[in-house]
Order: sequence, then structure tokens, then C-alpha cells
Amino acid sequence: MSVSERSRKAGKTLLVVAVILVVVLLLLLPPTQDLLRKFLVDPFSPHYPEEVHMTLERTVILDANGTQVVGYSVHLPRPANVIEGGAPLQVLERIELDPQCDRQRDNGAFDTMIWEGEGLTGMFTVQMTIEVVQARHVWELDEGSVLDRDEVPQYYLDNYLDDQWKIVVNDPVIRSLCEELVGDETNVYLIAKAIYDWIVENIEYPSGPSLGEPRSSVETLQAREGDCDEQSMLFCALARSAGVPAWMQLGAIYDRKNKELGGHGWVQMFMPTADGGHNVTIDPVNEAFLVWVPTLFCEYTDTGDADDLYSAYHHISISFLSSPEGANPICTEEWRVITYEEGEGRASFASTIVRAPS
Repeated sequence: MSVSERSRKAGKTLLVVAVILVVVLLLLLPPTQDLLRKFLVDPFSPHYPEEVHMTLERTVILDANGTQVVGYSVHLPRPANVIEGGAPLQVLERIELDPQCDRQRDNGAFDTMIWEGEGLTGMFTVQMTIEVVQARHVWELDEGSVLDRDEVPQYYLDNYLDDQWKIVVNDPVIRSLCEELVGDETNVYLIAKAIYDWIVENIEYPSGPSLGEPRSSVETLQAREGDCDEQSMLFCALARSAGVPAWMQLGAIYDRKNKELGGHGWVQMFMPTADGGHNVTIDPVNEAFLVWVPTLFCEYTDTGDADDLYSAYHHISISFLSSPEGANPICTEEWRVITYEEGEGRASFASTIVRAPS
């Protein structure tokens, strides 16, 4: 082989190597990664706006239904702004009540609005109209940036580690599964991810509507089935069993596909980091891990008190005299979207379609 031929081959080899290096470098750049995500991931992922403006209507109706209602009360948490690390996730622009509540009770972490009355023979309706701006937020955290459970502040340890109504922690089946999933792991991110992955893979969503009280964490685990709040309570029980505080948030979620708003429950937990830490959102049913979806609306954040969580599900009280026909009063509740507007910017993350449970 002549010197010129060897030189040409060497030049081609260097050119190929140079092209490969350029491609690798381009792949490492954020703009290129964004393009790849757009064309390879986004077509198979739901798209969410950066910001959503909604007007919501929350309606509670008490119907005496032919009975003699001696007394009644309606207790609803007053929605509040949700701010995380200085970033506004939920900003309330207006709340209108019809009728005005009779009084408010300070529960420490939130206010409860109370309507009371006596001698109801017809219907009593409470309607709350809420204008809110929701912003999409993703916590860019991993096992490298999240610290061990020993770094969780004492406040969370004091309030969110024990049994709490349907969040049953101290049970052999919960302890056994926790040991299987977590073992000796102490990193909060890895503990949360192991529990989340297991629930997503092993707990089914019910085919029919859920009525009455939610299942306990033990019942959901044994049934291998649960709706949004039941799966979230199971997550909380397993996380607490591993020594990691986790608690419930309740409210509603908008199903953009079917244009329906339905009640919803999900998990909030604290992840300690070198800069202090974050209250993150985890939604097993919608496979949203460390993502605040802008179609969420938070009405209630769990304080760790069992009575408060119970009251969040039993916020209507009626005392009555039965009618000769054996009729009972009827209580109905509804969430409804009056207006819905998305912001200009759009983003997506890998997930299944968001479902709005009945």
C-alpha cells in the first residue's frame, strides 16, 4: 500500500471519529435532548400546558327528602395558595360563597368554613365559585440530590409517621411489604421511588365507582385494587413504615380529554436536599412522580391529625326524624369547570392519561 493510500485511509478514519464525537457532543446538549424528547417521547406522552386558568364550581346540596331535619352542618376547608420553593403552583384569584358561611374555624394549617341550620324541610345548597391559576412544576430530583431520612425535619416526623384513620402503618402486612421493597435503604428518593413503582405495577384501578369511605391501606393492599385516594393512602402507609413522612392532599382534577372535573386525592411528601428540601407531589394513579400537574386543584392538605382527615371525608352532618315511608335525607356533591384556559407554553412528561375518578 502506498503512502498516499495510507494517508487517505487515516484521513477517513479521523473524519469518522470526528463526526462521531460531534454527534455525541450534540446529543449531550440540552437543545438536542429537547428535540429528541419532542419527537421520540412526546408523541406517546400526554401534553400539559405550562399554566392553566380555571373557574371551578363546588356544589353541596342537602335535600330533606320528606323527612324532618332537626339540624345540619356543612364543613368545607377554605382553599389556599400552594407555593413550593417560591414557585406558585396554585394561586387563588377569587373565591365566592353562596350563601356566606356562618363562621370559620382556624385548624392551624387551614381554615374550615361552616354552614349550620335547623328545621330544614326542603333543600339547602352551598356553592363555592373559585378562580384559580395553576402552574406545571417538575422537581428535578434524584438519589444524588435527595438526602437520607435522618435529614427530614422533626416537624414532619412528629406529624406524619403514625397510624392516621385509614392510613394504617402498624400492621404486619404493611411492615412486611415495606421490608421487601425498601430493606435497609435510607435515601428518601429511592424509598419513595421503590414504593411508587410497586404500586403502579401491582395495584389496579377499580372498574366501577367508589362509594362511601375509602379502603384502609391494609384493605387496598389485600385487594390489590384502589382508587386515587386509596392508592395514595397505601403509599403513605408504606412510606411511613419506612420512616419517611408522607401525607394526603385532596381536591379535584380536570380530565382534559373528557372535559370533566372530578374529586381526586394524591400524595405530598418532604424530600430533604442540601438547599433545605421540597414538598413534592406524587400521584400513583396518574403515574405522575414528582410532578404537579396544572389540571390539579388542591382543596385540603392533611395536617397529620386523624380527626381532620376523617372530617375531610365526613363534612356533612344531619340529624333528622324519619318519615313514615322510611325516607332519608339526600346529600349530593359536584365539581364543575365553568371556564378553562391554557397558557401559551406547552410541556409534557412520560405518563398515562390523567383520569378523573367519580
